Amino acid sequence: MSASPPVGTADPDSAAGAVETVAAAGPTGTAGPASPVDTASPADAPGPVDTTGPVGPAAPSVRSPRAWAIALAQSLLSLGLGLFIFLVAFGDLLVEFDDDPPAGLLAMSGADAVAGLLLCLVIGPLRFLPPGRFRAAVHLVVVAAGGLSAWSLPATAIALYRIGLRRRLLLDGAALVLLTGAVAGWTALDSRLRGESDTVLYLATLGVMIALALVPLLVGRVVGTRHELIRTLRERAASAERERISAERERASAERERASAQREADALRLGRDSETARVRAEERAALARDMHDSVSHHLSAIAMHAGAMAYREDLDPATLRRTATTVRDAAQQANRELREVLVALRTSDDATPLATVPTLQETIERARADGQTVDLALEDLAPDDLERLGRGTVVALARILAEALLNAAKHAPGSTVATTLARHDGRVTLTVANPLTRDEVNRRDEALSTGHGLIGIEERARLLGGGARWSRTADTFEMEAWLPW
Repeated sequence: MSASPPVGTADPDSAAGAVETVAAAGPTGTAGPASPVDTASPADAPGPVDTTGPVGPAAPSVRSPRAWAIALAQSLLSLGLGLFIFLVAFGDLLVEFDDDPPAGLLAMSGADAVAGLLLCLVIGPLRFLPPGRFRAAVHLVVVAAGGLSAWSLPATAIALYRIGLRRRLLLDGAALVLLTGAVAGWTALDSRLRGESDTVLYLATLGVMIALALVPLLVGRVVGTRHELIRTLRERAASAERERISAERERASAERERASAQREADALRLGRDSETARVRAEERAALARDMHDSVSHHLSAIAMHAGAMAYREDLDPATLRRTATTVRDAAQQANRELREVLVALRTSDDATPLATVPTLQETIERARADGQTVDLALEDLAPDDLERLGRGTVVALARILAEALLNAAKHAPGSTVATTLARHDGRVTLTVANPLTRDEVNRRDEALSTGHGLIGIEERARLLGGGARWSRTADTFEMEAWLPW
């Protein structure tokens, strides 16, 4: 059988584990185990578990004076109680035979005294045996020998208790069988020497002996189970504490990662905001350049006609009136377009000619020449009506149309682009729609591009008093921009 010592510390500070006591013996002239009324030493019946020390099966240290004091107390107490039980039994024997018992019974009493004295002396130091099969075997020998001696009843109870701490059913059964066999043989010999043969008394003696032997065994099992439960709970608590610490570390790591991700997102947002501001500034500068060119054109016309009127003195009144009307109209047109200028700085050397009404059609033709399929539709608007638009509005429409067609060519190459130019509610609206390719549909949750072109369209329209918006459905992208008429 395998050894399985009780769970607990080797030498806990518990006064309850100092001694193991037993009750009085059974019937006169018979040997039977008594019941323990207290716990064993710390090595055999652990007291409160030391939370600071290691938990596990261990024998007390032979170098510990306290452990030796406990062992000495166990031996002396067993010796004293065993002597008391022996004297009671021997006195009963003398009374029964009028101080002249048979020689055989005297020899049995002498063997009882020798065995009891020996077992009581060694039961204390046996607590220092290391857990294992040898320790179990030695305690089984003590139990078997205890069945032959009334003096050794306290030592037998301690041995049974220590075996019970092991919580091994086979070991408990072996102890009961050995003890029962020893008591049965010793009682049968005692009855023969007395010349008596009472089967009922014989069986009753065996039954009482078994019942009394079960008491220390069961107490040992209960105490061993309790300390095993305490050990298990302590391990679970330690495991839970480790898991809690690990969870806290993971949570702290997640917090750090989230903070790092937030910082990166903030940096990206700041970078995008900076890029957006740059695009808006460039669009403002481009609009200022366009307006500067337009205003310069009108001022040149005013200067030319005014110079002609100052130089020519032979002009008739009708010609002077027509020239003056031309100057006035040019000045008014320049004044209207000048009011549309919000920023007046040229930031590039782009020498693209200022757009005019024909530029809108040229932009579409140029896209078609590049391979795009572009359809242009006019709603509530005639081509001649565009001539009455301000130059700033025409320029903005041309640039917005060019940017929208470029966006369609980039994200929907080969698709038909539907372009609509409409007039309603005092404004002119440009709508450009194109179907999405399969790749763009699959990437609908991703940004199509940086969006700078669309931001520029919105900024240009906003600076002229209009606006822009764009939307995306399941398979179509649409951009709409509007400007005051």
